[in-house]
Amino acid sequence: MPDADRFPHSSSIGVGGLAYHSDEVCDVLAPFVSEERKARIADVAAGRTYSVVPVLEGLHDPGNLHAVLRSAEGLGYGAAFVVAPEGDAAAFVEHYQAGQDVPPEELGKRGGGRAAQGAHKWLDLSIWPTADGFVRSARARGYAIVATHLDAGAIPIADWDFTQPTALVFGNEKDGVSDVLLSHADANVVLPIDGFIRSYNVSVAVALALYHARQDRLARQGFHGDLTGEEQAILTAHFYVRSVTAAGQILARGA
Repeated sequence: MPDADRFPHSSSIGVGGLAYHSDEVCDVLAPFVSEERKARIADVAAGRTYSVVPVLEGLHDPGNLHAVLRSAEGLGYGAAFVVAPEGDAAAFVEHYQAGQDVPPEELGKRGGGRAAQGAHKWLDLSIWPTADGFVRSARARGYAIVATHLDAGAIPIADWDFTQPTALVFGNEKDGVSDVLLSHADANVVLPIDGFIRSYNVSVAVALALYHARQDRLARQGFHGDLTGEEQAILTAHFYVRSVTAAGQILARGA
């Protein structure tokens, strides 16, 4: 069976108010997916991991939110966790968690929406209204909580072993990681800075950290994506649903 602690999907997939087995989804939708797209989906599923997840706390700017999602998805991470989002970012996350796109009028008004290039459709987003709620969930799922935060006890990010399940926390644009979340962190890590600047923009920091984590995993264990064959098959079914227009109607007819 899939790892219930971290892999977010079961073999039962809800589409259009009905439940289908992942094998059935793939069989019915396969004729509507090009061979090129099938190959791409297989490659992406094989490269996915839920063992390391970026955590965004208190983020306000939707432009930063979208840049983070785009980096995470492109680097093979399967999920993003959002804690106590604020302002425009909170509104965007609510749409995405509900499986909806942000209305065009909101994208135009708030800006930054196109920066994601649809990454939210391929990531599994989870949201917690409080840091305490996130910590309880992360602990239950076996994640170490690592904050990107400079203090006397902080270690270089290169000293952390990213082959262990890690929820990597980034704070908001103004105040960084909250004191509540810092009090629960197993470690604080810092990115290298060789210039005069004191910090990176949050979206840049996430991209740098996630790229480092990917390279660290490759160096230590020889692979980044770590889903089992069963998990890859289930994720493939979800990707088929997200790829095929009117998937619900097709499944209802073909099942």
